[in-house]
Amino acid sequence: MSVSSSSPVKAKARCSHFGTCGGCALQDLDYAAQLERKTSRVAQALSFIKDLPELKAHGAPDLWFYRNKMEFSFGDVYPPVAGGPTVQLGLKPKGRWYEILDLQECYLMSPQTAPLLKAVRSWAEKNQVAPYNNHKQKGLLRFMVLREAKNGDDRMVQLVTADGELPEASFVEAVLSAYPATTILRGINGKISDTAVSERLKALTGPGEIIETLRLPGRELKFRISPLSFFQTNTRAAEVLYGAVRSWVKELKAPAVLDLYCGGGGIALSLADVCAKVVGVESNPSAVADASDNATRNGIANAEFYSGPVEVLLPSLIALAPQAAVVDPPRVGLHPKVAGVLAVSGPKALIYVSCNPDSLARDLKVLCGPYQVERVEVFDLFPHTEHVETAVLLRR
Repeated sequence: MSVSSSSPVKAKARCSHFGTCGGCALQDLDYAAQLERKTSRVAQALSFIKDLPELKAHGAPDLWFYRNKMEFSFGDVYPPVAGGPTVQLGLKPKGRWYEILDLQECYLMSPQTAPLLKAVRSWAEKNQVAPYNNHKQKGLLRFMVLREAKNGDDRMVQLVTADGELPEASFVEAVLSAYPATTILRGINGKISDTAVSERLKALTGPGEIIETLRLPGRELKFRISPLSFFQTNTRAAEVLYGAVRSWVKELKAPAVLDLYCGGGGIALSLADVCAKVVGVESNPSAVADASDNATRNGIANAEFYSGPVEVLLPSLIALAPQAAVVDPPRVGLHPKVAGVLAVSGPKALIYVSCNPDSLARDLKVLCGPYQVERVEVFDLFPHTEHVETAVLLRR
C-alpha cells in the first residue's frame, strides 16, 4: 500500500466536547483521511512481512450514531456549588478516571442519548438520589449502561447502583420520557471496584434483554443480548467484517472450522452454513451460554461451543483435524502457547481478526514461518477514533 505524504484534510469537529472528552480523537479529520491513517497504521505494523499484499480498506457504513453500547458514569459536583447542581452524568475523560465529563451532546449512539442523560440528571436532582463517591464509599448512582439494536427497535437501559433504596418507578418514568426503552433494569454493584458489572440484576420493566439482528449476504441471524452479553459494538460494521470472513471460509471449502476466542458466537454462527461443522471456544462461561442459546434461536445444529482457556483446549481441538481456524483474540493478542500450537500444527488455513495492529504484528512474526499471508483487509468499526480492525488470511 502506498502512504500519502500530503497533509491530512482537516474537518470541523461536530461535538462541542471534542478535545476534552478524548473519545473521538480524530473527529477533526476528514473521514477519508481517517481511513487512510488507520490503513497506514496497519501497513506500518506489518511492514516486516515480505511481499505484503495490497491492503483493502472498508469504511464504516455509518459515521455517526453507530455504537450499540455505551457506559456512562455518575459523579458528584466537586467542589460543591451552592444551590446545586449535585449530579454529573457522562464519560470519564481519557487518562482522568477520577473525573466526569458532564455530557451535553454525543453523536456515537443515538439522537436520544443526550435527552436521556438530561432526564436522568433531572430525576436524580429532584429525588435527591446521590451519586456514588468512590473515596467516601457513599452514595447510590454509579453507572448507566445503554444497549440498542441497530437493526430493530429494542433498547435497554441498565442503572448500576450501590445497595440502597431507589425510587424505581420514577426512574422508569424519567427514562421513558426521553428514550424509547423496551427494557429497563437495575443492577447492584456493592463492591468498591469501579466497574459497571452488577452482582444482582432486577428488571424494572420489559424482558431484561434485547434482540439484535445481523444481516449478512444470504443470511440473517438473531442474537439475544443480555446485560452481560458480548457483542461487537458496531453492528453494521461487524456485518461487513463477518461477511468478509464468511466469504473467505466459503472459498476455502473447509468442512470443519474452529472459532477461537468466539465470544457470543457472532463469527461462528455466521459461518455455520458455509461449513459442515464449526466449534467455538471462549473462556467466559456466560458468553458460551449466549453462543449456545443463539445457535438454538437460529436453528443451527452444526455449531458447538466450549468454555475454557483457548491455550488449554486447543491441542485437543487440533487433534480433530480442522481445515481452517478463525482467531479473534482480545487486544493483547494470542496467548503464546496458542501461537506456538498454531505455528506447529495449525490447520491449512488461518484467519486472524485483530483489534490491535501491534499484537497482530507480534503474533504474525511467529506464524509467518509456516504460514504465508495471502490477504489483509482493514475494517473501520470505530469512526473518529484510533481503533482499527484487521482481518488476515494465512495459508500453510
